Amino acid sequence: MVEKITITLLLIAFTSLSFGQSGKFGMSQLSSDQKSNVTSFCLKNSEQTKQELKELNIPIKYETAKWVFISCTAEEIESYFNNDQLSDYHLEYNPPHLLNDSTRATHHINEVHAGTGMSAAYKGNDVIIGYVDTGLDFNHPDFQNTDGSTRVLRYWDHSTNSGGTLSSYGYGIVWDSTDINAGNCTSMDNNAHGTTVTGAGSGNGLSTGYNQGAAPESDIIIVETNFNLPNWSLTVADACDYIFKVADSLGKPAVINLSIGNYLGSHDGNDPASEVMENLVDEKNGRIIVSACGNSGNIGKYHVHGDIDTDTSFVWFNNNPSGALGPNTIYFDLWSDMTESSFQYTFRAVNPANNFENRGELVYRPAALSLGTPIMDTIWNGPNRIATIEIYTSQEGDNYHMEAYFSNVDSTSYKYGLYTTGTGSYDLWSGAGLGLNSIVSSLPTVGSYPSIVHYNHADSLQTIVSGWTCSEKIISVGNIKNRTSFPNLAGGIYFPSDVIPPGKVSINSSKGPNRHQVVKPDIVATGDVTLSPGPLWYLSNPANFSKIDTGAWHMGNGGTSMASPVVAGIAALFLERCSEANYQVFMNEMIANAMGNTFTGTLPNFAYGNGLINAHGILLNNEFTASVNGPAGICTDSVDLSVVPTSGSLSMYDWSTGETSAIVSTDQLGDYYATVYNQNGCGAQTDTLTLVQLEIPTINPITLLQAFTELGTTASDSYQWTLDGNDLVGETNATLTISEPYGTYTCYSISSDGCKVETDPFVLTLHLQEFENEVVHVYPNPTLEKIKINSQLPIKSIRIIDELGRQFELKSIAPNEFSVSHLAKGTYIVLVETELGIQQTKIVRM
Repeated sequence: MVEKITITLLLIAFTSLSFGQSGKFGMSQLSSDQKSNVTSFCLKNSEQTKQELKELNIPIKYETAKWVFISCTAEEIESYFNNDQLSDYHLEYNPPHLLNDSTRATHHINEVHAGTGMSAAYKGNDVIIGYVDTGLDFNHPDFQNTDGSTRVLRYWDHSTNSGGTLSSYGYGIVWDSTDINAGNCTSMDNNAHGTTVTGAGSGNGLSTGYNQGAAPESDIIIVETNFNLPNWSLTVADACDYIFKVADSLGKPAVINLSIGNYLGSHDGNDPASEVMENLVDEKNGRIIVSACGNSGNIGKYHVHGDIDTDTSFVWFNNNPSGALGPNTIYFDLWSDMTESSFQYTFRAVNPANNFENRGELVYRPAALSLGTPIMDTIWNGPNRIATIEIYTSQEGDNYHMEAYFSNVDSTSYKYGLYTTGTGSYDLWSGAGLGLNSIVSSLPTVGSYPSIVHYNHADSLQTIVSGWTCSEKIISVGNIKNRTSFPNLAGGIYFPSDVIPPGKVSINSSKGPNRHQVVKPDIVATGDVTLSPGPLWYLSNPANFSKIDTGAWHMGNGGTSMASPVVAGIAALFLERCSEANYQVFMNEMIANAMGNTFTGTLPNFAYGNGLINAHGILLNNEFTASVNGPAGICTDSVDLSVVPTSGSLSMYDWSTGETSAIVSTDQLGDYYATVYNQNGCGAQTDTLTLVQLEIPTINPITLLQAFTELGTTASDSYQWTLDGNDLVGETNATLTISEPYGTYTCYSISSDGCKVETDPFVLTLHLQEFENEVVHVYPNPTLEKIKINSQLPIKSIRIIDELGRQFELKSIAPNEFSVSHLAKGTYIVLVETELGIQQTKIVRM
């Protein structure tokens, strides 16, 4: 005892010594980035300290008997201290270890926040996460912007119908961000569950600089649920509808987190509320719903599956003297597909003290008899009433539903059984852990009671919450251990009651599958021993300091309720990257990139689902690059530009020119780039293509040379002759020898930049010949000053060239009369084009 006291006193002395230092050594260990971040500081609670803070205009955000807490940067604190404006301050030299940040490390969220290996960093910006929970303490700094304004867009409080604007759903009051910023919102999280859940998904760590949630820049919508409302699950469906409608009005994608649920129901995701939610996520892209799978994994076996045949099978229940539905009652909730409800059933009381003899039973009834009509009956043993039974059967969609309620159980030592025969199957749920009654697991041997071979044993599967969590379209989340402990505000270490190592599924995490054997949970994330923002009323109570971390702004919580918002936050990161993706795309990516560890075993399974969620893997798998495809520059005409992605196809384009088409035609020089998106809205920035002016070659018109046997031209670059639109092989010189048959000739030149220029066509549709049959008559010949040209056919063109192929102008002086006085003396060729082609004749200029 003495040794223990000594150790305790030493610990207290060391703690006091540490907190009494000015912290200058710790300051010297901080990087410049660390010094510029707003964080939490504490100072001795004294009148001098308060006066100093008042003069510096630094508000006190929280105080204890020994300390006052403020938010500012280390640079500011250091400056105030060095200038004697603060007499002392506390700064620990305590290199940080991952706390709630361990969640981000486990699921590779930090790499996404940093943009490691990606085109951008993602923190959930412009994505809404809606939380349907017990509310939120929006006064916590982690739910505020740096200017102190709220990050909460809407707060719909189901627990009151007065004090503000009634919702369009007819119940609950709606507050918007203006109300919250003005201090008009009177709603508050009086449970702490909703605040911690919201923090795990959306907390920005503004209070301390750490313990950020998965999507610290996401927008927040809160729906404070009211568990006392009738048809509670439908109010949750209303909440989902509301959140998505607000998101639509703001043009933002949205994720909804549901860390709430109940354990009874069809467990197939086909109930009315689930149907509403499935329709909502099917209705539009950019919508995802995430749900906690529950924390009933360690409350005992409370599920039974029965396959029915002609051998009478059965299951027994223990009477519960303190049941939630009253003392000495029995209740179970049974579900089957209507196609599997072709069986008969009865209820029987047996006496375990006398070899389980039958002490009384009801008649066998067809399961589907009197659907919707309650059946009231009594088990008698002679004149002695053993129990009264209420049987409620109904058809709900394609499901058969039976609820059986035993009251007035007189013989509390008996076992009460459901006996079935015929064909079909069922699943039922009951259990003392749910406040109902246990299913009998201590059974007689086959030797002492042969019928026991037909007993339907309870199992630990299908313990997930019912409703939406069981839907194939809603992502369900199991819970693995986050950490083993954390230092607390009370000066000690918080340890959970279990010794499960980090990364292993919690014993409390509910198991799948759903009733139709679909793998559930879909994924697991860290939940148990998570630090997250707490409501201020909780943080300010010294009785809670053992569950509050040393920064005084975050409290411990756990369960699948805390695992679910981690996945919701990662979904928000994904929608920031790929805003047009739907839930199925995210589900596929989540499963494809899920991780195993030393505890998961073969995946998928009904404890870990498909494994641990991997945020970085999901985001990396949706990275792609794209390049602008087009020429190096512009010659004379406009050019077409397009974008080629490294993978997949594109659906949206945002060009630097403001155009949004897949192909852009332009004749303007300059830089061209685009932001492009695939069918899921995942974006990529292309490279930049710079269009410059390319060298344009020159080329002269074609002339007829060498006594009309050659064509010629001159160009600044290469030559390529064509006939009737086809390249002439090998004809790449300045001249072209021509022969019959003739046609339409061109020559083009291509510069080193690839620009092309081509001559006008030179047409020789018939062979060159002397005029025949006087179709065209040129006279006088020889001539001195003028010639006349008469033609029986319309003349298309007239040219005159000398023997070297040089072309000269003919000056018209009258209809069909031309001057040649400007020509030198010599022999010339007159070329006259009609519909018969080009014909020639020689003339002599004297």
